[in-house]
Amino acid sequence: MRRSPAPKDLDGWVSQLGISSCRQRAKAHLLMSGPSALPALRRGLRHRKAIVRQQCVRIFDQLVDEASLLDLVVALDDEDPGVCARALHALACDRCKQDAYRPGEDLWVPRALDFLRTHPNPDIRAAAIDALGKVVRNRPDVAAALITASEIERNVGHRGMARRRALA
Repeated sequence: MRRSPAPKDLDGWVSQLGISSCRQRAKAHLLMSGPSALPALRRGLRHRKAIVRQQCVRIFDQLVDEASLLDLVVALDDEDPGVCARALHALACDRCKQDAYRPGEDLWVPRALDFLRTHPNPDIRAAAIDALGKVVRNRPDVAAALITASEIERNVGHRGMARRRALA
């Protein structure tokens, strides 16, 4: 059994996210640490292991604050599609947040629209559809893009997903 980092060694806990047998305990510790974990999570977004970056974004989904927003926006450029998809979700989903802080749509909606229209990875396009569906009621430009995607998206499943989100 691996030894756990010291309770205040938040960088050590972030590194534990890369070890499958330690991941759940590390996530729980970082979430319970709350805002004090944010600097270590920001550093974790630059970790060499994609799984660590993915898990940091998952935790940011619940702990995001204003200072972390730009880090999540930068995560949209991550080479790993899982990191990018989770960053889209973290930026869009209000339901997951523990506090009242909500990211501004102007930070991520233009990128999500671009991903929807041009990204070669179908998983990223699906994540963009899902994220955009969370703001469609307030954004006519998003509704129009989702309707267009429901007609021209090359993946049949994504066309249906876009249609459902556009009509939500």
